[in-house]
Amino acid sequence: MRKVYLVLTFTGTILSRVVKLYTKKEYSHVSIALDENLEEMYSFGRLNPYIAFIGGFVREGIDTRYV
Repeated sequence: MRKVYLVLTFTGTILSRVVKLYTKKEYSHVSIALDENLEEMYSFGRLNPYIAFIGGFVREGIDTRYV
């Protein structure tokens, strides 16, 4: 049976601070991974880092984000 890993994070960006303020939760971002090393994760996020409201599914690594 395969495992699914959920990674909860707070990035500290302006948008993540707004989400955190609104939800009153510690974390504002969730990623999903299928490998325990978290080398390849997926989440719903900004497609362009400079435009906050155009989003879609993005591929991430533990230290890197790929669109």
